[in-house]
Amino acid sequence: MPVYRLTPLKGTELAPQWRASSMRPHCLWVRAKDENDARRQVAMATAVSGGAMEAPEPWKDAGLVACEYDDSKNVAAGIIYVRRSAYPQSTIDNGRRLSA
Repeated sequence: MPVYRLTPLKGTELAPQWRASSMRPHCLWVRAKDENDARRQVAMATAVSGGAMEAPEPWKDAGLVACEYDDSKNVAAGIIYVRRSAYPQSTIDNGRRLSA
């Protein structure tokens, strides 16, 4: 099964939808059948339980999170690999974001 990277889009870090997730906008990798399965797995694993949610899950929203095939990480099935940065490592150098 392929690995997908979910990357929060720049400028969406403060969107109200993030209240529906226990995971803040970090870059994640997950092994999944396809993009929809990757988004579903992360949304299910990070859903905030209890009470009525004010906003939809951010991981399912293509306007907030990009999702693309990325085999740069060897992620076991059922595991979500988290990088504590909203952007993949290739765009970061010594703690500073490189221009894209």
